[in-house]
Amino acid sequence: MALIHEIKPRSGYIRALRSIQRYVWDDPDKPSEEKHFLFKLDCYLLSYTCLGYFCKNLAQANIDNAYVSGMKEAIDMGGSELTYMSNVFTAGYVIGQIPAVILVTRVRPSILIPSCELLWSICTFCCATVSTVQQLYALRFLVGLFESAYFPCIVYLIGSWYTANERAKRVTIFYSTTSLATMFSGYLQAGAYDGLNGRLGHAGWQWLFIICGIIGLPCALMGFVCNPDFPETTRAFYLTADEVQLARRRLARDGLAELGTSSWDRWKILRIARHWQTWVLPIGYFLVQAACPNQQPAFALWLKAEGYSVSQINVLPTGQSAVAVVAQIAAGMLSDSPLFRGRRWQMITVMQAGTFIGIVILLVWNVPLGARYFGYYILWFAYGVPGVYFSWFPDLMKGDHEMRGFVIAVSNMFCYIMMIWYDDAVWRTAESPRFRPGFTSALICSVVLVLWVVGIHLLQRREEARSVSSSSDEEDVTQLDLQVKEVSVDL
Repeated sequence: MALIHEIKPRSGYIRALRSIQRYVWDDPDKPSEEKHFLFKLDCYLLSYTCLGYFCKNLAQANIDNAYVSGMKEAIDMGGSELTYMSNVFTAGYVIGQIPAVILVTRVRPSILIPSCELLWSICTFCCATVSTVQQLYALRFLVGLFESAYFPCIVYLIGSWYTANERAKRVTIFYSTTSLATMFSGYLQAGAYDGLNGRLGHAGWQWLFIICGIIGLPCALMGFVCNPDFPETTRAFYLTADEVQLARRRLARDGLAELGTSSWDRWKILRIARHWQTWVLPIGYFLVQAACPNQQPAFALWLKAEGYSVSQINVLPTGQSAVAVVAQIAAGMLSDSPLFRGRRWQMITVMQAGTFIGIVILLVWNVPLGARYFGYYILWFAYGVPGVYFSWFPDLMKGDHEMRGFVIAVSNMFCYIMMIWYDDAVWRTAESPRFRPGFTSALICSVVLVLWVVGIHLLQRREEARSVSSSSDEEDVTQLDLQVKEVSVDL
């Protein structure tokens, strides 16, 4: 009798844990072979992509830290040349994205992506040796060009392995490494400058590039081993033949077309251009970024204007990055959970509502000190949106594998181009620390974004209804043909 009483609480505890697991990770009732397959995929694909994206963002962010740590004086950079350096990087980054997502369907991702990682790591090493601004311009262009393949190809790859109820949490975990890299870059530069400045004849800013290159090289080598390619072309050593077949069945069950169903040819881009996704989704991603008020370090500039210490100015804003990481992962988990069941627009609306509250507080401005702190921190709920937004793409383009990669690249490319003028137009440093035009614009973009994703949801429902209707018509025609044949046989 006592044993029965012991078992009941324990079984209730297990049920509670399984219920929690449904909300924070995958369904615990999945078949054991599917859970084992996902575990291996997470250990190899997800771990590698997060490390690689961390290195990519580290290499992208290190130029700002190097600039304020002695590089400006060492190579005699002018007042606006850091901005020009950013534009040169962006040029390379934008140019390479569409060719990369086309090429990745022809060249194995396990070869193309790690090769690009190796090349940008080598270029990062070379940045430590520059003696003129012109040399740095050339290297930053190449870093941008080689990095351009990483984000669109990896988001494309993740969307090609995971199903609708698994995808968002993985994409947001991958995306969250941006915030971690930004935080780590500042700590890395502080450590390099304090501990290595002058060692072996290299200045602290040079050591930053050297260390970033050292971190990047093993991540690139890891990619040659861990990147599984697409399910249709995989040769991953860690997946059995049965698991590869399972991967393909899972995606077919989700209604996703296979790689090569509509392969690239000279007319492919024109065919893609006829679809609404090609135009609506890139504009939506621009709204996602424009509604995220991170274009200026507004919190740090306000702290400086209020006379806070240098230590406080450096430390307090890192809490925003912590909020961003938590918001991203929570948004992905909830979007995949039984609460939202893979539907994305509701989760985007929830995250953007938090940012909206923060924007309103900072526009009002004359609020208690605690409310202002709250406003600055809750702004970073906006970081919960991009990963969920991109995890929606496969469900919006189920019938065309190659189109999914193309639209991811176009969205990222379009956003980068648009943000160049947007930042200069509404986030001017002269408006510091209130940035009223910037926050007003972010408020408008937040409202438009919510309306935009509701519109995307309605377009998705219309397309799904047409697909069901078309399938029903095809079944009716097939049934009619069978009846005609039966009548012919009887006659």
